[in-house]
Amino acid sequence: MNNIASERKKLGLSQEGLAEALGTTRDSVKKYESGETAIRSTMLIKMADYFGCSLDYLMGRTEERLSHIVIQH
Repeated sequence: MNNIASERKKLGLSQEGLAEALGTTRDSVKKYESGETAIRSTMLIKMADYFGCSLDYLMGRTEERLSHIVIQH
């Protein structure tokens, strides 16, 4: 399960409000939250930026909201 609905609710937004903020439809948000439809990578990035969290957290792959990746050169 993904964390889209919980992040939306933390901000006090309806599905319609989130849809408006992301430039999509309420029906799309409903399907994203339920896992009924796949989310395009561009929309995933837009959501993660909007919520201020990592893609992995948004999609339920980790419990940590932000990733702590260290890139070594």
